[in-house]
Amino acid sequence: MSDIIIDDPRKIYQYKKDDRQPIFNVITENNLYSEYKFYFESHVKLPQNETNIASGHYFKAKKDSGKLIIILHGYGHNAMQSMFYFPPQFAKQGISSLMLTLPFHGERKKYGKNDGEGFFGLDPTTILAHFRQIVVDVQTLIDFTENGAIQNVKEISIFGLSLGGMSAVISMGVDKRIRKGIFVLAGGNITEIFWKSIATLPLRRYVYAIKQSYDVSQKEKEYTEVFLLYDPLTFAKFIKNRKVIMINGIQDPVIPKNSTNELRKLLGTPPITYLPGGHSSIMIFRKLIAKKIGRFLLEK
Repeated sequence: MSDIIIDDPRKIYQYKKDDRQPIFNVITENNLYSEYKFYFESHVKLPQNETNIASGHYFKAKKDSGKLIIILHGYGHNAMQSMFYFPPQFAKQGISSLMLTLPFHGERKKYGKNDGEGFFGLDPTTILAHFRQIVVDVQTLIDFTENGAIQNVKEISIFGLSLGGMSAVISMGVDKRIRKGIFVLAGGNITEIFWKSIATLPLRRYVYAIKQSYDVSQKEKEYTEVFLLYDPLTFAKFIKNRKVIMINGIQDPVIPKNSTNELRKLLGTPPITYLPGGHSSIMIFRKLIAKKIGRFLLEK
């Protein structure tokens, strides 16, 4: 594992390209866009079979500018549903959207499970596999713009929220075909997030419990190395010369401010907007967020 980190951590997200194609099913048509549901077989196979068929929504703008944005939602049902607000707003400006359903969400979860359940856990190697599936799925979507499945794409951007924001940083660091990045409620330093975020409190309690009966110190170095392979800080340096904006909440209990500041510094201190509210309530300002992103995407 050390050799990968020292050499090039992006190698862990490599895959073998082939001629696979997505399946598109029309959902709706209006004067702004055509909406399709898409499916394709993921290059990355996980033990949970449901997640291995990637899916999502493609909003093809009628007034097509050649700009395409890949959208990655956050963790859980509400975070996933909140992102459906944005593609119609972008379509008004001639921007098409590909909204990927993340592993363990929507159709990619087991029947009876909650959205996101099973994505996180105490085994960092398993979590790495989940992030790897997201990032390789993003790269596969970009492949579709090159093999003719998705046509008339001149510029590709990525927009991620929370978990999707962290995944977007990694994806952009790995794939140079992504020209612009919008990272919302995102941060880096997995260790900082684990020990200080309210979202990881149940996991911390479990760690404290097992420490009473099991010496985990021998695993610390190995765990840290694996963490680095899905830590946005590891990949931020590969993005520095591309355009990025960040949007965060002032009172965010999930992503510590230090985590956001570390990521921003390594990205080259891109513009950042702090909005009133926390990790979920920031979406009250979705209209403002959509306008800010739209302006950014139309910049040359």
